[in-house]
Amino acid sequence: MSQLKVNSIIPVAGVPTGGGGGIIQVKQSVKTDTASASIDRNSNWVSHGLSVSITPTSSTSKILIFGQVVVGSAINDGISLSIFKAGSALTGATGDAASNRQRQTAGMEMDYDFACTTIPFHYLDTAGGTSSITYQPALNISNSTSYTIYLNRTSGDTDAAQYIRTISVITAMEVSA
Repeated sequence: MSQLKVNSIIPVAGVPTGGGGGIIQVKQSVKTDTASASIDRNSNWVSHGLSVSITPTSSTSKILIFGQVVVGSAINDGISLSIFKAGSALTGATGDAASNRQRQTAGMEMDYDFACTTIPFHYLDTAGGTSSITYQPALNISNSTSYTIYLNRTSGDTDAAQYIRTISVITAMEVSA
């Protein structure tokens, strides 16, 4: 004889408004190949082709965006990451403005051509509608000199053990409000 024991059952569309916290859907994109772009601090932010799209079931839903990008460069300076929503920087996911400082979600410092550095990110956004939304992490640098930024590989990238290949990931989860 079979038995089914559960503490609760959550409907496919999530828990009712006010109940909050039910996961309605999850979308993920994984980039396993490499990409590169030559940028300086005056360049547009570069996404390297990593993005995820989600169509919320309710405009009051929250969208939890999280992931990691793995970058390499010969730059001896900072690399910045911002989360973009529908092609524009998600301002709620960036630091406060201060003089001419660059606003960003996350950042890191590079200083080895055979190293890759992981930049993790996460942010809880409000859907604000029921149309498809595309989120993407995008990179820029703080240096005025142009440098090539690599995704999922080191800048040297020769056939030796210290030069690695990685993945970058972005996940979007719709959470009932």
